[in-house]
Amino acid sequence: MARYVEPRAARHRVELVDGCEQLRIPVRRNWAFTLFLGFWLALWSVGGVVVIVELIRHFDPFLLLWLTFWALGWLFAAATLAALVAGSEVVRVVDGDLELSAGVGFMRRAWRYRGSAIRELRRAETMGWGPWFARSQPMPIFLRPRTGAVRFDYGADTVYFASGVDGPEGSQIAAWLAKRLPPAASASFAQGVVE
Repeated sequence: MARYVEPRAARHRVELVDGCEQLRIPVRRNWAFTLFLGFWLALWSVGGVVVIVELIRHFDPFLLLWLTFWALGWLFAAATLAALVAGSEVVRVVDGDLELSAGVGFMRRAWRYRGSAIRELRRAETMGWGPWFARSQPMPIFLRPRTGAVRFDYGADTVYFASGVDGPEGSQIAAWLAKRLPPAASASFAQGVVE
């Protein structure tokens, strides 16, 4: 006799922060890429230490320049690794405007959209990319997502977010937002138009 498959709980959670309700969506973890990046960062660090030792022994302007670019690469990789391990997207409505942010800790980037300019809030279909790439997860998460489970029109742009969830959960997030954004933002959602 077959057993029932238990429904999966939503990945996002509702929080109350400074009197404002918000959604926190954890990054969809890609453990293969996370392990690779951790290993790469360890090797990159060893390379930097070797160059620092050489620079201390014999000053060379080229090595100093190389070390500058090495440090920028190290910071970028370390921030990406931290975001993959503990990062999240935060979605909140503040005074009728939509605020989206992504990152981890103090390394968080935010975008704010006028609620009056948002149109066609809806679920967006997500696609799986297989085991090597996180499903619709932008790399790194500090950049504005180009895919996600929720989207809306903003002027001549289509804005995506909630990249760490699947389509049905995207519908839940869109419904949560439809109650908090101005009515024009979610008119098609209220009529049941979902792509």
